Amino acid sequence: MYNRRIPMGGGPLEAPRPVALPWWASPRGAAAIVGVVAIVAYARSLANEFTYDEGLVILGAQRFLQSASFGTLFSPSYFSGSLEGTWRPVCTFTYMLDALVSMHPAVFKADSLLWHVAAAWLVMSLARRLLPETRRRYAIVAGLLFALHPVTAETVDNASFREDALVTVFTLATLILALDGRRKLALLTFALGLLSKESAVMAPALLLILRLGRFDGAPSRPFRAACAVLLREMAPFGLIALGYLALRFGPMRLAGTYAQYPGGTFAGTLIGLPAIWAHDLRLLVWPWPLCADYTGYFRFGVQPWGPVLGAGALVLGYLGLAVLALRRGARVVALGLGWFLLTLLPVSNLLPIPIPAAERFLYLPLVGIALAAASSFGWLMERLANPPAASRRRLAVGLGTGLLLAFAVVLQLRHGDWRDDQTLWLATTAVNPRSCGAQSAVGGGLLSRGMASGEHDILIASAAREELALSLCPDDSDPFRAAAAYTRLGAARALLDDRAGAREALGRAIRLNPRYPLPVAWLGFQAYREGDMNTAAVLLKHAIIDLGPPDATVSAVAQLYVDRI
Repeated sequence: MYNRRIPMGGGPLEAPRPVALPWWASPRGAAAIVGVVAIVAYARSLANEFTYDEGLVILGAQRFLQSASFGTLFSPSYFSGSLEGTWRPVCTFTYMLDALVSMHPAVFKADSLLWHVAAAWLVMSLARRLLPETRRRYAIVAGLLFALHPVTAETVDNASFREDALVTVFTLATLILALDGRRKLALLTFALGLLSKESAVMAPALLLILRLGRFDGAPSRPFRAACAVLLREMAPFGLIALGYLALRFGPMRLAGTYAQYPGGTFAGTLIGLPAIWAHDLRLLVWPWPLCADYTGYFRFGVQPWGPVLGAGALVLGYLGLAVLALRRGARVVALGLGWFLLTLLPVSNLLPIPIPAAERFLYLPLVGIALAAASSFGWLMERLANPPAASRRRLAVGLGTGLLLAFAVVLQLRHGDWRDDQTLWLATTAVNPRSCGAQSAVGGGLLSRGMASGEHDILIASAAREELALSLCPDDSDPFRAAAAYTRLGAARALLDDRAGAREALGRAIRLNPRYPLPVAWLGFQAYREGDMNTAAVLLKHAIIDLGPPDATVSAVAQLYVDRI
C-alpha cells in the first residue's frame, strides 16, 4: 500500500512512501485512546474498599507484604506468610511493592488497573501482527473491547485476583516476543507467567498454533524441516514448564489437598461443564447480571439430561462457528474463537480447583474474542468501503460505539457492587442464593453490626445466615470456608448467650482448622461470659501468642474481654 509518483521527465521513480494512518489508528494514538478510556472507565473503582479475598491475602498478610522478605517467595514459608492457597510468587511480589507504597486500597487497585491497561495494549499489539495490513488500523477495536468488557471488572476491581491480569500480560508478551524473533525474552516472560498463574502453560500451545497456521508470515518449508524448526523453538518452553512443575509440586507443594472436583468425581464434573461454558458464552454478549461467587450455581453429577444436552448444543454451535470462519478464510476470527475455549481449559476443573467458575477466569480467554471482533469489524469496513455504502458504514461504526458505551455503563454498575463487602455479598446472594460463601459473608456483616449495637434481632439474623450457608456446602467441600462460617455462627450464639450452641460451633471450627485463631478467641470470650477467667486467659493467649500475631478481627474480639481478665 504505497503512493507512487512518476516524474514528467521520465527519471527514476521516487522512493515509495507509506500511506499515512489516521491518528487514532497509529500505535501511539490507539494506545493513548485505549489507556485513557480504560482509566476513565475504572476510575470509580479506585474509591472502593478492600473486598472478597483482599481481606485475607492483602490485609491478613500485611506484615509479610511490608516486610520486604522477597526471599520468602521461593521458600515453603511462602504459604504461611502470604496466606495464599497456591504458589504465585510474581503476583505476591507485586503486592509487596504496593504495600511498600501504602496499604490503602486505592494503591492496590490502581496497580491492578495499570496491569489491565498493559494487557489491553498488548492485545492491540498482537492484533496488529495477526491482521492483514489493510485491517491493522482496527486493532484499536480489540483494545477497546478488552478494556471495557464488564467481565474484566472482577480481575481489576479486586486486587486479590490480579494473577489473571498478570498471566494475560505475560502470555501476550511471550507470543509477541516469539513472533518478533526475540526468543530469550519470550522464554523469560513465559517463566514469569507460570509464576503468576498456572494458566500460562497455554502460551506454548498458542504459539504452536500461530506457527502451524503461519500467522507469522513465515515461508513454507518441507515437512521435516518445519518440524525441526518447531522442535527447536518449543523444546525450551517445555524445559521451563518441567522446571516449574518440579518446583510447584516439589519444594513448593502446599500440604493437604488444594481442591476437590465440584461434582465429587471427574465424571460428575464433566457433566456440569457444558452449562458453565454456555454461561461463559452468554456473558460475552450479555454480561449481566454478574456474580462474584458461582458456588452452587451449576449442577454436577446426576441430573436431567435436557439442560446438559442444550448447553452442549450451544457449545458445539460455537465450535461450528469457528470451523465456518476457518473454511471461509477468516483465519484470525477462527483463531480468536478457538483461543477462547482453549484458554478456558486450565480453569475448567479438568484438574480440580476450589471454585467451579468465575468471571476472572474469562480474562485471558477474552483476548481471543477481542481479536475475532477486530478482524470481523475490519472485514465489514472493507466491505462497506465504496461510497454508496457510506451510510451503512456510519451505522456499523455507530452500533459498535453504542455497544462499547453499553459495556462502559454496565462496568460502572459493577464497580458499585464492589464498593464494600456487604454490598458485594448482598448483590451476590441476589443472583446466586445458593452461594454458601456469600451467605456466610452477609452473616459476617450482620455479626459486626450486632457486636457494635448489641441488638439481638441482628445477631439472630446473623446466626440464621450462617446456618443457611452451612446447609448449602458440606464441611469437606472447603474446610477453611466452613471453619469461618462455624466461627461466625459460634460468635453470634455467644453474644446471644447460647452457651451450648456457641461451644459446639466454635469447637467444630477449631477441628476443621486448628491453626485458625479467631474461633479460639471467641471460645475465650465464651469462657469469660461463663466466669471462667483462667480458661479465658489461656485461650486468649493461645489465639494471640501461639497462633498470632493477631489480625484486626482477633484484636476486635480480644477487646471484648481482655481488660476484664
